[in-house]
Amino acid sequence: MDKNCSCRCGPFKVSLIPPGVLKPLILKILEDNPMHGYEIMNEISLRTQGYWRPTAGSIYPALGSLEKDRYVERREIMQGERARQMYTITDLGREAIKDMAQFSESWKNGLNKLIGLL
Repeated sequence: MDKNCSCRCGPFKVSLIPPGVLKPLILKILEDNPMHGYEIMNEISLRTQGYWRPTAGSIYPALGSLEKDRYVERREIMQGERARQMYTITDLGREAIKDMAQFSESWKNGLNKLIGLL
């Protein structure tokens, strides 16, 4: 299987990363420390051992949505000559991911059931 998390089964393309996982994963990553978008992409790639590396086209809209909903705060910092948009999880964001372990367990159970069908 290639590293873009999909396979071709006849005429079907199956994605292993379900919609809706990116935002809580970003919040979980930001629990550790503030990061900019590129760092978040790298961290997801690192934590999945290169199996999934979201693109900027998915990370930045997700961050924008999380900021709009007040789950993260964005501030600009200078790194050398370059301005970076740093994202920090808010108290509301921490509250939103309190049940992440329960979600994760439920998701794994569902995947195992699907795998059993193949």
